[in-house]
Amino acid sequence: MILFYELTQAGVSHAPFTRAFLETAALAFPEQQLTIFAQASHLEAALGQLDDVLARRLTRIAYLPPQLKARDFRRRFMSTFAMLHKTWLPLEKQAPQVVFLSSEPHHIWAAKCFKMLHPAFRCHMVLHGDLNSIQAPRARNPMLRGLDYTSAIGTLPLRDIRYITLETHIAVNLAQRIPPATPVIDMIRHPCIASDTPWLSSCLPTTSIRFGLLGIAGPSKGLDLFAKLALRVSRDQPFQPDFRLVGKLQQDANTLDLSGISGPLPFSQSWLTREIFETEICALHYVVLPYNMNYYGLSASGVLLDVLRWRKPVIALDTPVIRELANMFGDIGYICADEAEIQSTAERLLHQFDAQRYQQQRENLDRAYASRLPDATAPAYRAMQERCWS
Repeated sequence: MILFYELTQAGVSHAPFTRAFLETAALAFPEQQLTIFAQASHLEAALGQLDDVLARRLTRIAYLPPQLKARDFRRRFMSTFAMLHKTWLPLEKQAPQVVFLSSEPHHIWAAKCFKMLHPAFRCHMVLHGDLNSIQAPRARNPMLRGLDYTSAIGTLPLRDIRYITLETHIAVNLAQRIPPATPVIDMIRHPCIASDTPWLSSCLPTTSIRFGLLGIAGPSKGLDLFAKLALRVSRDQPFQPDFRLVGKLQQDANTLDLSGISGPLPFSQSWLTREIFETEICALHYVVLPYNMNYYGLSASGVLLDVLRWRKPVIALDTPVIRELANMFGDIGYICADEAEIQSTAERLLHQFDAQRYQQQRENLDRAYASRLPDATAPAYRAMQERCWS
């Protein structure tokens, strides 16, 4: 038996990941029953309609989170500990494996304390973008320092409280920053759900080439670079550039000049509707990934999964995950050293678009996409689990 806890996310937030991870686990361990505890809105968004992989073996239990302030560490810790006591302890003789699908410091400390009281307890904690907080200056107050990610992960490392990172470079960077945790850091590549995306019917450029920035848009995600690119790229070309912001704005984006970005308008700090998002990304020709390693050194990119799902070639800064995909699957777009090379690459495409290379890039992305589907990630997940708990 495997127990999954998603005690943080609500609604559609992280819903595709929850679905893909559960399918990965179900395929990896066809003999196991699965149970997930999560908010009702998240269960509906992630698991509203189940296929045969999950329908017969997954139990969904709605979790009503206590109304606690983010800074109330003690009560959040006690709530997590009580949740484990209520749900795991009655099954102690079966020693079910536990997976936290999102992990904050109070979850980690609660799991460690629970382990000390119950030797059969074993747990994987999945790490997401919040892990980036370990790069920020730490509090001077030793009490507060003890409650951050660095202390939660690095203090009292226990063999059976382990961490899952979602890309190779994240595991490497985390081990470098918190060396005591190195023996308990594991990795699987971020899985994605299968989708009947009509990528083959996407049209080639005719009079214009559409460049898109996806997801939550702000300076930390490269919106400043994208906005400057939209203003600076030459329009005196056989193809005209069309820059699209397919996502929502962060609050700190209000000071940027977005006049070179054509739409969809109006820009908003709310998510686009699913219909608009799908229409916009389908019409793109390239996705621009101007991400720097200040953020993505310790965070997997959900945008990358949209790139794979729609097989959209990229124009990207040189990051480990893009380099790894290119090494594994060949030409998936253009890997650029800096902002100037991103601009020159866009202008070169506007001057002379290579349709044959474009189609090859999409076929390579199709193979990369297949490598992230649950039936492909399941064997690696099972092997990782067997290695961890042997």
